[in-house]
Amino acid sequence: MSAPLFTVLLPVHRPPALLPFAVRSVLAQSCAALELFIICDGAPAETVAAAEAFAAADPRVRVFAHPKGERNGEAYRHLALEQASGRYVCQIGDDDLWFADHLAEAAQLLAEADFGALLGLQLHPNGAPFLHLIDLEHPTVRESMLRNRFNFFGPTCAAYRLEAYRALPVGWSPAPKDIWSDLWMWRKFLAQPGLRFATRPVATSLGLPASLRADLTLEQRQAEAAGYAEQLARPGFREALWRAALLEHAGQALQWRLDGLSGQRRAAAAEARLAELTAALAAVAAAAGDSAAQTRIARAALAGESAPTDAV
Repeated sequence: MSAPLFTVLLPVHRPPALLPFAVRSVLAQSCAALELFIICDGAPAETVAAAEAFAAADPRVRVFAHPKGERNGEAYRHLALEQASGRYVCQIGDDDLWFADHLAEAAQLLAEADFGALLGLQLHPNGAPFLHLIDLEHPTVRESMLRNRFNFFGPTCAAYRLEAYRALPVGWSPAPKDIWSDLWMWRKFLAQPGLRFATRPVATSLGLPASLRADLTLEQRQAEAAGYAEQLARPGFREALWRAALLEHAGQALQWRLDGLSGQRRAAAAEARLAELTAALAAVAAAAGDSAAQTRIARAALAGESAPTDAV
């Protein structure tokens, strides 16, 4: 097998109810030049067995089985990357899904950056999508991530060059208890001089956050993931979620702006922002199925948003 373009990390610690959907979304990528490392962080035996079944069926899959590691088993990710052959690195949560062009879009991102993020559509249990439309290229965003408890993307949306990772003084390692594991890792990249950072504003993943599903059983989450996995390739599915997420994002941006205004200034700002929103939604609808056009629309939205300055 020729050298892969991507090394994909998939850490897992729970039973295998959700794992197959994430794995299949990786193996179905239009960019097939990949190696998938399933990292079992103290996962039960049935999870290891499920991972090994994928490895037996597809030579691109390798399984790393470990006892439970410190924090989220971050050190195991570093051990896996010591054996990586890909030029680029991506990661997916076992409860997330990728659209088929995720790695193709990540390759375009990393053609011009050393570390960056794609957009992820996060879903509430009721199916309502939301996203964080923030540009990592903006220095104020990076400064806020370095200084504050602020992060707008998780590992499923991140992408970086393996050579940039290996040049870090310290790679994946257990984070302090008061810092999210991913933000701790991202800060290591952001602190390095000379690296190029970017956000590619194309929605290429679906997140089903466990933090929003505390009331769901694993069986209910399995059924939910199965339903979304079946829709990944359905025409119009992503575009409908994108429009709804953009509407939600714009509504929040409008509220933030209005919170600082009153009277006629508030009314005028609301009218202007709603006009912008209407135009943006019309553009997204017209660009349905056109990734390049949707990227331009999202870039325009990014340019119009102020960068965060406070901790989140």
